[in-house]
Amino acid sequence: MLSRAKFQLKASVQLAMVSMMVWLVLTVCGIGIFGWSWFALAYVVLAALVIGHWVWRYAWLKSSTSVVAISWTPDEFCCYLKNGSQVNGHILAKSAFNPYFTTLHIITADASKFWWPLMIDSGPADGLRKLRVFGRWHHQHVTANQN
Repeated sequence: MLSRAKFQLKASVQLAMVSMMVWLVLTVCGIGIFGWSWFALAYVVLAALVIGHWVWRYAWLKSSTSVVAISWTPDEFCCYLKNGSQVNGHILAKSAFNPYFTTLHIITADASKFWWPLMIDSGPADGLRKLRVFGRWHHQHVTANQN
């Protein structure tokens, strides 16, 4: 049996920069659609609040429900939250494991689902590599019968 792999997450500057670029694109689109009006200002402020909360929770890990550490075995996946609690579950097949951007989709024992984005600077390089390898091989489907 494989031992439990674990690593600490850290604040991601790259995820914060991507979020800022998304806000800038939304701002340009809002001004393009609404012109220079109160609707455009309201849209830009709303986008800033939503993306600001997203950065606070996912990029800077400042929220009490931010994931600050991850551990896994072949049978279980565990996320440790900043408030001290932990969430146990399984990785869903729709998780994406790319070298620069990983999205974890997790289902817990009580059938609730959540996701977590990880950039290349979200943790130690070796830990993220092990997670990508585990995630890619964990949900492999047999494509031919082996008789």
